[in-house]
Amino acid sequence: MPAIVIGGGIIFCFAALVIGGLFLLRQQAKDSEIAASTTKPSIEAQLVEGPIVGTVQPDEVAPQPEDNLVEATAIGNPTEAAISGPIARFGEICFLTAGSDSDPAQCGDTFPPVVEMHAIFNYTGMSSQDQWIRTWYHNGQELLSVQENWSGDAEGRFDYNLNTSDGQPLSPGLWQLNLYVNGRLQTFGSFVVEASSEEPVITHTLPSATPTSTPLPPLSTYRLAFTKWDGGKHSVWVANLDGSDQHFLLDFAASPSWSPDGESLAFYGEEGIDTQATIAAGTNGIWRMGKNGEDPTQLLPEGTTQAVSWSPAADLIAFDAARGGPDRRIYFVDAAGVPQSFELLGQQPAWSPDGAQVVAKACRPQCGLWITNRDDTNPRQMTGEGSDGLPAWSPDGRKIAFSRNVDGNVDIFIINVDGSGLQRLTSVEGNDSVPAWTPDGQQIVFRTTRNGLWQIFVMNANGSNQHLIIDNVGASDEWAFDRMSVH
Repeated sequence: MPAIVIGGGIIFCFAALVIGGLFLLRQQAKDSEIAASTTKPSIEAQLVEGPIVGTVQPDEVAPQPEDNLVEATAIGNPTEAAISGPIARFGEICFLTAGSDSDPAQCGDTFPPVVEMHAIFNYTGMSSQDQWIRTWYHNGQELLSVQENWSGDAEGRFDYNLNTSDGQPLSPGLWQLNLYVNGRLQTFGSFVVEASSEEPVITHTLPSATPTSTPLPPLSTYRLAFTKWDGGKHSVWVANLDGSDQHFLLDFAASPSWSPDGESLAFYGEEGIDTQATIAAGTNGIWRMGKNGEDPTQLLPEGTTQAVSWSPAADLIAFDAARGGPDRRIYFVDAAGVPQSFELLGQQPAWSPDGAQVVAKACRPQCGLWITNRDDTNPRQMTGEGSDGLPAWSPDGRKIAFSRNVDGNVDIFIINVDGSGLQRLTSVEGNDSVPAWTPDGQQIVFRTTRNGLWQIFVMNANGSNQHLIIDNVGASDEWAFDRMSVH
């Protein structure tokens, strides 16, 4: 592949990826053909290498600064070349339409019906010994995966374009591009193609994503509390929601939950928490600490808790426990460590925004998600699937995000609090679970094994723009320990 030198910068413009009528997906017969195709040759046979469509001037594309380059995420065994050679680093993908004249203001994740799309990113640390893979998904369904040896320079800017062979727009819905080198995920990005007013949207596994009309705030605006699991213990960490500024807080700690003012964290202290030098006294149970891990203090001894949730009203901390039997119940303690007299049936509690109600996984006797007042009055069933769990209440009080097992694959769903409007947000292979809302209600953080190991992703509240923020966090067999909290 030739290098094109423009303005002193080297850009590798790779041949266009041409996707024909098969990918337009507008007819049911074509939908069935793609869904039934489990081997790539039947799909790749529809693709041909096209001519270079255009070039991008270095100063005409939103640049990816060096600190935005990300190291690879292992999803398999890297080759010997990958171990001994330089580390490949890819920047974030900037999506541009062909008609945007390479204007960086046009980089985005939502586009009207479009025939051609450019994916542009910086890279470094590549060599001819490296193998790289580009994989395309549409609405969560893999359409194409192409693997070949790298033939460019060690670093530069990559311009990769996707278009149709018949001049028809790309199918509406969520498109995602994953890029791997030597079996390691380097970077990925996604964009939504809006439906044309002249034809209905045809979906496959995921519902069609509807782009949000309100600009999303920077992910660095929010602070995420999360856990890492090393095979023997959990530890609590905090980071900006874009994955930057990660800080370790405490070992033998799980299920962190922010106080409403963001100054403290409630969490479950595991057996062994008192072995740390920062712990003056206390054993496993309900704990609190400052936002930077300072002054960890036990509020209540308890050896069977899995999930902890601090009320938005600031007065109570809810937690589940199995006291004297196999059935778990929900108990309450205030921030000073005073236990409350009332309790609820169920486990994995999550508060309503006003702190008056709790949603939990319960069997009363039907199993599913139930909403009750915090004094256990007015219980009402919201879902009827026994696998439903790990709920999270939206900040506007209107929806619940939760996980559900569908044919052995766990995915994220949302539902209105009255039980209507069930919607599936994730549907790729691998488990997606433990959702947590951002305070503005426009995004959802979740854990996933879609790349072969536990990672933390974030997506828009409609399921679009699913992308990695924190890599290799691990998770124990009981995912309730790994609930997250955003402030």
